[in-house]
Amino acid sequence: MARSYATVGQMMTYAVDRSVSSPDIPLHQGRDGNVELLLRHMLEFVLMAPRSREAFMRTIVRDERPTGSIVAEPRPHRSAPDLVAEILPSSAGDEPARLGVTLRVGRSCSAGQVARVRAALGEAGHHVLLLVVRKAESDQQMRAVDQVDPAVRPVPPHGEAAEPAGTDGPELVVTTWNRIGRRMAKADPGHAHLWETIGEIGENAGAPVVQYPLNARRLLSDRDTAREMRAHLDLFRRASRTLLGTSPRFSTRRGQDEARLQAGRSRRRTGLAFGEVDHGTPIHVLRADGASAPLGIGLPESSADHAAAEEALAALARRTAWRTEDGDLPTAEELIGTPAAPEVEGARLLLWAVFNPALLHDRGFDLAPARRQPTLTDTTLAMRLVQRGDDSGTLYRLWVGGRRRWDTLIPRVTREAAAGSEEETYAVAPRKGQSTSDFVWEVHKALRSLTF
Repeated sequence: MARSYATVGQMMTYAVDRSVSSPDIPLHQGRDGNVELLLRHMLEFVLMAPRSREAFMRTIVRDERPTGSIVAEPRPHRSAPDLVAEILPSSAGDEPARLGVTLRVGRSCSAGQVARVRAALGEAGHHVLLLVVRKAESDQQMRAVDQVDPAVRPVPPHGEAAEPAGTDGPELVVTTWNRIGRRMAKADPGHAHLWETIGEIGENAGAPVVQYPLNARRLLSDRDTAREMRAHLDLFRRASRTLLGTSPRFSTRRGQDEARLQAGRSRRRTGLAFGEVDHGTPIHVLRADGASAPLGIGLPESSADHAAAEEALAALARRTAWRTEDGDLPTAEELIGTPAAPEVEGARLLLWAVFNPALLHDRGFDLAPARRQPTLTDTTLAMRLVQRGDDSGTLYRLWVGGRRRWDTLIPRVTREAAAGSEEETYAVAPRKGQSTSDFVWEVHKALRSLTF
């Protein structure tokens, strides 16, 4: 194996030090922005080596022209590339040219953003703009690039059928973090570990981690857990109708990195949500700013518990100030009824990973519009999806239940009936010893199989 000239630790130390003191921090807000800033300096570090820089230009940019240092200069505005370099002239008559590199995790660049970054490189010269996105966003990025200038055919991220590289190389290049990690480890073996780390962080940053210390098979196959979960969902449905006059459904707000089963919540209104068990209940009052408080009602067992729960909901329904943007969240002094069992929270955590919109997006599915989302019923918990890039209007559904008494929490995937095709459904049960992340992947793979 080729000797490594720098270590992952050195690269990470350099990137962290540069990131925390970067003048561009205001331009990189949020978790994705912070990761992009870190990756920017990780690339800067490894590209200091001339051999690595040549391999990067040849393998990823697909341009044989030599460059100066590829550096993360302070960005004067949001449209400036993350990394820039001067492309050195091959002969005296060559026009000056620049390389710009724009990095994205968890999203792609819109057509407008691509046009602005391209303009920031300058009009004259054979400039090259490299766009680096996750594999899941590569097709969307290609479509956005095509909107900017259909006459300029961009080199696709997989590149085998691309235009040959040369002194008049492609003006727009799209690649993925996955490809950088995989191809550069071979093209620059001395820094293979560095490239693999860059590729892995770029590809996985922002993706939810669903590896939990849970026995998926036991949790989802246990009848008592299934029926207790159903009872808590029934209570949530009843509370939503009593307090808000509506039924719960999964939120379709863009940019979510977790599933949100909620009712009545909006940008200025407080609602209810079904989430992590807190103080014995998975039902919370949830404000628009994310602040929450447990409802204070578990599972009523006795007639006294039922009466107390009804009285608490009626009292809360009479008070409406808590629903306003600035209203104080209601607080419960003592839990009414029996607290949720630990198995309920484990099962919810696992099911919410199956329903996770960020993971589904990576598998090629987006949430169907809110008006198409099914409400929580007395038999079924479901989420409706559409395949990204499919204009046929076919709808897909992830769901649990199907009848009044639940015996399991095993999820099912469905392709709904459409013109020329009948409805098709599969149940996906966890295997013995299967990890939670592998099980979630198995469910999403079954959903994907319905598209073929």
